[in-house]
Amino acid sequence: MKNLIYISVFLISGALFAQEKPKDMSETTEVKTVKINNGEKVVENKIKVTTKEEKKIKLDKADAGKVNQDMVIHDDKTVTKTIAIDNDNDPFYDSEIELVTYIRNGKEYDFIKKSNGFSVTSNSSKSVFGNALKTSLDDRYYIFNNKDYSGIGYFTDEGNFVIEYYDTESNSLMTTKFMTLKSSK
Repeated sequence: MKNLIYISVFLISGALFAQEKPKDMSETTEVKTVKINNGEKVVENKIKVTTKEEKKIKLDKADAGKVNQDMVIHDDKTVTKTIAIDNDNDPFYDSEIELVTYIRNGKEYDFIKKSNGFSVTSNSSKSVFGNALKTSLDDRYYIFNNKDYSGIGYFTDEGNFVIEYYDTESNSLMTTKFMTLKSSK
């Protein structure tokens, strides 16, 4: 009986801690020191930019059932930048901004994380395109609002962000999609 309990605990814990899906990931960190004249004196601030790039990896279907299978790396990638700013001389960074870059209609947009959702800014014009707030009923969905429309947004299994909204001119439901970055290689 004791062995049966040990075996069942082992099997249950093994299922709970199953391996994540494989990813090809690279991370770079760059620290810059910026001198700012605040009117009284010149102050040095540190800015740390951490760029993390992730690509999904799948196994080659032709090698199914083999022990050593070839990997297939997809062109879809997610680039996440974390910008940390140190405003004083202590060893800790005082503020941190996390952003992910997406493409819509050939233009790049940054999704900047906020406590209750995120804002979407255009990379080319640096203007705010819209804001997304988490819904109170289900944290998988966002209420998206910009100057042209309001709608419901969600992330797909592929990592793309989709917005569905009602268009009064055409009297129909419209969909717009922000795609993850495609690799240039």
